[in-house]
Amino acid sequence: MNLKAIRTEEINVDASDLEQQINDLSLVINNLPSYSFDSTELEGNISNLNSKYSNLEKLIGDYIKFDTSTDSDFNESIGSIQREIASLKEDQIKLSDISNRPVSTQPIQTKNTGEYVPSKFEFVLGVDEDGFSDTSWEEIIKKGQELQYNYWKAAEEKYNKIWKLFPGWHGSAMSPVINIICEEPEYHFKDTKRLPGRFCISSPSRWSSVLRFYGNGSKIIKDNIAYGTATNAPVGIYVEGKTKVQTSQGEMLMKPFEQTIEDVIICAHNGVMPIYLSTNQDRFCIRGCKILQHQGALIGIKHGPILNEHNYPFDAIQSAEGNNVYLADPRFENLQMEGPHNNKRPQAAMLLSGNNVIISNLNLYGWMQGPYMHGGQNRLINGLTQHWGNTHDGRMYCSREEIVSYTVSYKDNTKDSDCFSGIAGNFKQWYLPKRSKVPSRGGWHNFGESLL
Repeated sequence: MNLKAIRTEEINVDASDLEQQINDLSLVINNLPSYSFDSTELEGNISNLNSKYSNLEKLIGDYIKFDTSTDSDFNESIGSIQREIASLKEDQIKLSDISNRPVSTQPIQTKNTGEYVPSKFEFVLGVDEDGFSDTSWEEIIKKGQELQYNYWKAAEEKYNKIWKLFPGWHGSAMSPVINIICEEPEYHFKDTKRLPGRFCISSPSRWSSVLRFYGNGSKIIKDNIAYGTATNAPVGIYVEGKTKVQTSQGEMLMKPFEQTIEDVIICAHNGVMPIYLSTNQDRFCIRGCKILQHQGALIGIKHGPILNEHNYPFDAIQSAEGNNVYLADPRFENLQMEGPHNNKRPQAAMLLSGNNVIISNLNLYGWMQGPYMHGGQNRLINGLTQHWGNTHDGRMYCSREEIVSYTVSYKDNTKDSDCFSGIAGNFKQWYLPKRSKVPSRGGWHNFGESLL
């Protein structure tokens, strides 16, 4: 940058160094994270700028002590100089101001460092000295629900004045989604882990964390209700229905909205059922996951009534009021599910009932029975591949004729509302009237049994 004034001779003031300093300090401002720092060096730079401004103004002031009112070229050059000085002074004010900025307590996302820093509504799952994460999970839920409460309460008060809905609806919809971040290669759990309304589990990259469930802790929920079948299996992840939560600020009724599990591997040990969906999740989503169940229960993802309704082992009260066992708009996307590799019945990769169910890109291995949807309408399976062959130890766990890619039942008023495409493997595909008899032995059923 050159500053120039012309009268009968020319002034050239080289301010390149000054401009570079301003640019460098502006970059500091724009990329400055929100935390406390030592401003000694910055204050020194500001002092140097003040001195250079003073010298520059004195130089120009001494040089132009004559009448310039009739010289338009000179006036234009001087005006340009004055605008440059004003701009530099504005930058100086910005630099002076940063020392007085309030220090933010919110974490930020660092860039190009390889380190993930959680945001306000994210919590990194911890591991205790014994290698387990049960305690950390419960602490995250408690902190997350404390954060949700004020949003929940404000939305209930505000929006119910505009449009009255069932208790908890507005508050749950307007509460922040709390994300449980899995960073470690492995997490171990003795207890059932619950996933409340507006909570998610995720990993920064696909399949970077394995969640191992052993089902041998003191806070275990078991699938002991004969809904479809009672497996009596310990549950790994219990996706909560509607619950009453007591926070330090008050009680909130949290509905099961937007619960999500993504990009992790879930491994079931000791006969554990990986996932149980309680009552009526709204827009539940599981995507990009691998579910390993060679040691697990005979159902991979089961949807059913409340479990442990009167002896819930967690800090919440399950609410059965107004509930029905019916999913609304769930999505099961890009999943690999490896089953028990046996011919025991009844078994199914998924047991579901609901509306607008989307199963997209499902890879099955070791399952005789793929998804079993025994109620609902507008159900879609778009992409399903199923492998049949020897196990790792050379066993043939069932005959080919026993493999069923999917079983879906319908009523007279829901027939043909469903859609199935891209089903690979050339196995049985059963789309049959509800409570009709199965035509052969396969998957969940023996010959002649009634559909659910």
